[in-house]
Amino acid sequence: MVFLRKLLMKGYVNFMSKVAIIGDKTSVLGFKALGLDTYPVVRPEDARDAWPQIKEQDYGVIFVTEPVYKVMEDLFLEIAEQIAPAVTILPATTGGTGIGMERITKIIERAVGADILSEKEE
Repeated sequence: MVFLRKLLMKGYVNFMSKVAIIGDKTSVLGFKALGLDTYPVVRPEDARDAWPQIKEQDYGVIFVTEPVYKVMEDLFLEIAEQIAPAVTILPATTGGTGIGMERITKIIERAVGADILSEKEE
């Protein structure tokens, strides 16, 4: 407990990290009621314009709809090795394409050396 208190006091751990979501208006506005900072965009490409503002807000977690992730993947890859923010991909209200699951599978494969999520039997 003393160790955790020291980490908190030095600013290494923050249990009250800010959370944001970027995506189409229909997908993100429900999250506003939960206290998330919302960045609704008309077109996925518009999210690139909001990125500098989002990046300077010091978010712990950023949720992104799949269409936005597709057009901003290069920007998210720039911060992928950082501890925060954690970027999590969500399907849009129009449906998912599986990008989020593909990304999680690749991360797990890199970490453990095998695809443990696959349902294929070898």
